[in-house]
Amino acid sequence: MERVRTRLRALAEPLSDVSVRRLWYARTVSEAGNWAARIALTLHVFAVTGSPLTAAAVTTVSLLPHLGIGQLLGTLADRYPHRTVMVVSDVVRGLLFLLLAVTDLPVGAVLGVAFLAGLADPPFTAAYSAALPQLAGDRYLAAQTLFTGTRQAMTLVGFAAGGVVVAAVGTAPALGLNGLSFLVGVLFIAGIRSTRSRDAADREPLIRPAVRALVSDRLIVVSVAVVTMGTLLGITVESLMVAYAAHLGVGPTGAGLLATVPPLAAFATTFFLPTEGEHARLVRLVCRTVSVMAVVSFAVFAVDSPLPVVLVGFLAAGALDVMTVPAGVVIAQRLPQASRGTAFSFLEGLLMVSHAAGALAAGALAAGTSVSTAAAVLTVPAAATAGLGLLALARARGPRSVGLEAPALPGVPVPVGVPD
Repeated sequence: MERVRTRLRALAEPLSDVSVRRLWYARTVSEAGNWAARIALTLHVFAVTGSPLTAAAVTTVSLLPHLGIGQLLGTLADRYPHRTVMVVSDVVRGLLFLLLAVTDLPVGAVLGVAFLAGLADPPFTAAYSAALPQLAGDRYLAAQTLFTGTRQAMTLVGFAAGGVVVAAVGTAPALGLNGLSFLVGVLFIAGIRSTRSRDAADREPLIRPAVRALVSDRLIVVSVAVVTMGTLLGITVESLMVAYAAHLGVGPTGAGLLATVPPLAAFATTFFLPTEGEHARLVRLVCRTVSVMAVVSFAVFAVDSPLPVVLVGFLAAGALDVMTVPAGVVIAQRLPQASRGTAFSFLEGLLMVSHAAGALAAGALAAGTSVSTAAAVLTVPAAATAGLGLLALARARGPRSVGLEAPALPGVPVPVGVPD
C-alpha cells in the first residue's frame, strides 16, 4: 500500500504546475465523454444494421482523418500557439457531437459527421504532444504516465457509462454529454500558458525535417513500429467488442462492461511503468511486453474461449496500449522541438492508418469467420514486430551505436540511450 501511495505522489507531482493541471482537467473530461460517445455510436450502428463490419466502420471513420489531410492539419501545431490550436479543435468537436445528439440522421450521415469531428483530432493531438514536454519540463515522463493512466481510467468510465446510458435512455444523451465535455475542456485549456514550437516569423519547411528526424534514429524507428503493431491489437479488440459481446450473449450493457477490461488493464499497468530510464532500456521494455502480451492474447482467442478466459485476452491486449508512454517519451525527447508537432502528426497518422486498417480487417474477418478467429489473427503482427524490434536492438552494442545516441534537445533532459 505504501508503494502505491508513493507511486501516486510521484505521478501527481506534475500537477503542481497550474498549466499542466488545467490541461489534465481538460483531457480528463473530454476523454470520458469521447469514449462514451464511441460505444454509443457503435451500438447505434450495430442495432440499425446488424453488421459487425458496419459497426467497425465507426472506429474506422474516426481514424480516417489521420490519413494524409491529418498530417497537413498537424502542421498547424508548429505554425500557431499550441493553446490556440487545441481550443479551436475542441470547439469544432463539441459542436459536431451536439449536432449528432439533437438530430436523427441515417447511418451514412452519422458516419459522415463522425468523420468531420475526427478532422479536429490530428491538430489537437499534435499541439498537445508538442506542448506537454514544454509545460512539464523535467517531469515530462511522470506527466506522460499520469495523462496516459488517466486516459485509460476515463476510457474505462466512458465505455461503462456509455453502455449503461444507451441501454437506459438511448444514444442521444451519450452524444450530447460528449459534445459538452469538449466545450468544458475548452474552458480549462484557455487558461494554460502559451507555448509554441517555433517563432512566429520562422517559415522554414516543416514536413521534410520532421520525416528526416523520424527515420534517422534507430530507437524512434523501433519504438514507432512496435507501438503501432502493439496498439493494433487493442483497436482490434475495441472494434469487435459489440460483436464479441453478441457472440458471448451478454447484450449492450455487457458490451460496455466488456469494453472496460482493456483500459482497466492499461490503467493498472501504469503503476509498474518506470518513471525514468535510458532510452534503449525503455524501448526494450516495450518490445518485451508487446511480445508476451500478444502471445497470451493469441492463445486465448485462437481457441474461442468462454467469457472468463476471454477477459484474460482482453486484459493482455489492454496492457499494450500503455506502452505508448515509454515509447512516446523516447520519441518526444529525441525529436527536435521546432518540428515536434508535425512529427507527432505523422506518427499519429501512421498509428491511425494501422488502426483503421485493423478495424476494417477485424470486421471483415469476423464477418467471414468468427470474432475469436479475427482477434487471434490480428495478434500476429504485434508479436512479430516486437520480436524484430528486439533483434534490431541486439545488433547495436555500446553508446556509439548508430541511432542510440541521445540528441541534446533544448529544454528537455534526455537520458543517455546505452543498451543494458
